[in-house]
Amino acid sequence: MHTLSVVIPTYNRGEILLDAINLLLNQDHLADEILVIDQTSYQKNDAVVAALTALVNKNKIIWIRLDAPSIPIAMNKGLQAAKSSYVLFIDDDVEFKSDFIHQHRKAINSEKASAYIGQILQPDEAVTIRDDNYYSKFQLVCDLSFPFSSNKPAEIYNCMAGNLVVDRQAAIQCGGFDQQFSGAAYRFETEFCRRMIAYTNKPFHFNPQASLNHLKIATGGTRAVVNSFLTSMSPVHSQGDYYFAMRCGKKKYEIMSYVLRRFFGCLKKRFYLHKPWWIPIRLVGEIRGLYKACVMFKQGPRLINEVE
Repeated sequence: MHTLSVVIPTYNRGEILLDAINLLLNQDHLADEILVIDQTSYQKNDAVVAALTALVNKNKIIWIRLDAPSIPIAMNKGLQAAKSSYVLFIDDDVEFKSDFIHQHRKAINSEKASAYIGQILQPDEAVTIRDDNYYSKFQLVCDLSFPFSSNKPAEIYNCMAGNLVVDRQAAIQCGGFDQQFSGAAYRFETEFCRRMIAYTNKPFHFNPQASLNHLKIATGGTRAVVNSFLTSMSPVHSQGDYYFAMRCGKKKYEIMSYVLRRFFGCLKKRFYLHKPWWIPIRLVGEIRGLYKACVMFKQGPRLINEVE
């Protein structure tokens, strides 16, 4: 029987985090351990600190504190600290039923894959009825629009970090999550997915039975993003997308095509039809993001075995 650790990266979402932990502690089948990777700076006498400390003292959770918010760093810390053969990553602002862990264990025991992605329903989102003829073809853009609210299993080439199970040893051996991704860390999961598949020669399996609701709380979150990318000069919203293309594209024309579609496609948002004066601002953000991605690519990935 495979063992399973749950890792919850968290930042400034104390009460919601406690709710998620409580759901994990009331599962029909418990996880072997729960690790909370916490990047929050708490005030003195914070009630959340008292609650988390009590859970630690009762051996219900392992609580690891980090200094600054970064989703790839937090996930790598959890990956390394976990003791189980498989690690389930979930967001801190989620809800799920009492059979959630059991459904993930069933998939691990029945499907030969390097990772397993559960169903994710965003606020007010219903389950998607997907066509039986769906198939994946491994290319740079493959499955980037895959509906994670889908109702049917599939082998896919993309993932979301908020409901993701990985083979711990394989994930560590292929370098974990690339810590070059910062800010919004856009596409960091997909880059990891492509690298993991290449390393293991096994697909990612989408398991709709292991379903959760993502509450999408506006504040907090380990990506630490501020401002809407539509009205921001910040590169953090676009640099990850360009970097992903540079890292995962197999041919120069494929990378260039992706970069151009991203650069000009961002200006086709309906928002700009009514407020075109924001276009120059967004162009500056895209140019800065592309430049930052080029610097990141030149520096190379920051994988587990390369940053220690």
